[in-house]
This record gives sequence, C-alpha cells and structure tokens, in this order.
Amino acid sequence: MHYGMPTLLEFETLEENVALAKELGLQFVEINCNVPEFQVDRLNAEHLNQLSKETGIYFTFHLDEFLSVTDPNTKISEAYIQSVVDSIEFAKSANIPNLTMHFLNGVVFTLPTKKVYVYEKYRTNYHERLVYFRDRVEQAIQDAPIKLCIENVAGFEPHMQEAIDLLLESSVFGLTYDCGHNHRYEKVDDAFMKAHRNRINHAHLHDTMGKNDHLPFGEGEIDIMNEINFIKINDPRIVIEIKTAEALRKAVPVLRQMLNSD
Repeated sequence: MHYGMPTLLEFETLEENVALAKELGLQFVEINCNVPEFQVDRLNAEHLNQLSKETGIYFTFHLDEFLSVTDPNTKISEAYIQSVVDSIEFAKSANIPNLTMHFLNGVVFTLPTKKVYVYEKYRTNYHERLVYFRDRVEQAIQDAPIKLCIENVAGFEPHMQEAIDLLLESSVFGLTYDCGHNHRYEKVDDAFMKAHRNRINHAHLHDTMGKNDHLPFGEGEIDIMNEINFIKINDPRIVIEIKTAEALRKAVPVLRQMLNSD
C-alpha cells in the first residue's frame, strides 16, 4: 500500500508539501481543491509531473466538499459536474490516479412529525441526475487509470446508499473509507462499508477521540491496525489525514512502528 499526506494550510506552496512527504518517506500528496491555489485552472500539470519526476512523490485530489452534482437547479448541478469533468481532464494530464469527493445528502424539510429529504421525496429526478452524472464521469475518464471515489462523512442516509450503488454500477467509481469519520459518527457507515469492502480504493486514516478527529495515531480510540487490515484487501492508497506538519512528524513514525510489529 502507498501512504500519503494532505496538503497543509500552514504551507504556502505545493513544493513545501512535497518536501515534507519526501522527508517522512511517503509516496504521495493529496491536493485539497477547497483552497484557491489548488483549483485546476491555477495548477499546471507539467509542473506536477516535473515535481513527481524530481522527487518520486505523486498526487491525488480531494475535490470541493460542496459538489452538488444532483442539485434540483440544473444550472447549479451542471456547473458542479463540469468542475468534476475539468478535474478529471487535469488528472489525466498530471497522472493523478484518484479523486475523492463528498456526497451530499441534499436539503431536508423539517415537518411536525418527521424530516423529509428532497432527494428521497423526488427519487426519480434524483436518480436521473445521478445517472447523468455517472455517464459524464465515464465519458471523461474512458479507459484512463483514474477512480472517482465517494467518501463517507457523517453517515450515508438510506437514499444516499441507494444512490451510491447506482454510481458503483460503473467501474470508474469507488469508495474512500474514512475511519475517523466513521468512528466519530458512531460507526454509522460500518454495515455499508463492509458490504462494499471490495470497492474501497482509497482511505483517510487518522485517530479520533469522541468527536475530536484527525488526531495522531495513539491519541484516540481507534484500533489503527484493525482499520488497515479491513481496507487492505484492495491495496488502497492511504492518506494519513493529519493536518499539521508537527503532528504528521509525530504520527508517521508511530504508524511505521505499528506496521513493522504487525
């Protein structure tokens, strides 16, 4: 398995992130596309390829967390879908093998006796937009060695699970398993992830104590080796999703010791 780190807010350049990854003996850096400097129209694929050639560090993408690709407003959803397509085209040029995206649960109406999700109520429209999104992603990726992976965050509602199954009908989609999110939200996605274990192509690894996540290994409640053993069936890439250089320098040797003693 390959291990990587996320781009850090404390660093001003991609080169600083790459330097830390190399120092820590990691294989890749996950570029977080939620910040201005890491938008695909501000990045240069040739530059990323040159960095990889010089350092041996390659890149993955974490896409915008608010990609509303099934928004009922088709102008809004089309803009988000085009953003994903643009990211895929960039990934082809920059030899980026994986893109991770969050999956939105949609607007919820709070009624006197229950909550109703718009996507659940308007299921036919929701599924039509999902299939359209799936087709656009397939057309963009074609036979390129790229996966678009859906990450678990606060729990997949039943209508979201059904929707993800629609996407997973295509081989270009996979799952990003975040063990810290799953633990933080009382393992709400355990059953879904276990049932789809063979589609986990990417992972985010960090420790969690109660609602406090992204902790260095050993500072929380998670059995890290148990999580690694769960996901290793597909030899996924694993992002050590810890958000500061100091914490990463602390966490990586601990993880290496865990791996060596397993």
